[in-house]
Amino acid sequence: LPSRALDHRPRPPNEAKLMEPFDPTPCRWLFAMTHPDDEIAIVAWMYHLVQHGSEVWISWTHHTPIREAEGRRVAERLGIPQERLFFHGAADGNVCDELNRLRDPFARMMESVKPDRVVTTAFEQGHLDHDSTNWLVNQAYDRPIFEIPLYYSYLTRIPRINRFADPTGQSVRDVPLEEQAIKLEIAKSYPSQAIWKNLLFAELRARLMGEGSLVKTERMRVQKATDFNKVALPEPLASRVAASERWQRWLRALQAT
Repeated sequence: LPSRALDHRPRPPNEAKLMEPFDPTPCRWLFAMTHPDDEIAIVAWMYHLVQHGSEVWISWTHHTPIREAEGRRVAERLGIPQERLFFHGAADGNVCDELNRLRDPFARMMESVKPDRVVTTAFEQGHLDHDSTNWLVNQAYDRPIFEIPLYYSYLTRIPRINRFADPTGQSVRDVPLEEQAIKLEIAKSYPSQAIWKNLLFAELRARLMGEGSLVKTERMRVQKATDFNKVALPEPLASRVAASERWQRWLRALQAT
């Protein structure tokens, strides 16, 4: 892990711009992902930032040796130095059981990086691990936090991908052709996972439903959910999730912190 932040960094955005998700002003960004491959949802923007002078760091809450190697190769392709990567080693599917162990490493990471902007996965009950990373980021960082959609919910047979359950407050960025090519290249860079096949299916489904291409847009917004004891989904899905065992497991994990 990096022992300290770099001594020099781009000029941070002014306070008025700190609430603008896709602000290209060069500064220091930390992308706090959960699993190596989650970054595919925002990877075009990450590439854009590097190409235009921002300092980009990535954190993954979970990793295995194989997934760490995949994440390192992706970072190298994006132009992100290896010393700007963090791997926290939480168990896949069980991050909520490690919240107490992970709080200090996340706090140390924030102190080391001193990011101007932090991006993480939305608290939307798509995956307990994603919700856990969101909570950890909120415990460790006291400035506005940006979130991106992956998928929701963990009770839905075919989850919605790359869309917020409630789009209120979102910013949508149209991905230029060059960055679309990078996004597709990166999506093929996780051979240990089934993400390429899953994304192809999701892309076809989105087009058939008239929702547009997943490759051509990326979404981000200021953190919406503030009460981690409350399901962050619209009805009637919220009531279904609240009655589920996974949600009860989440509440037990919070009570243990």
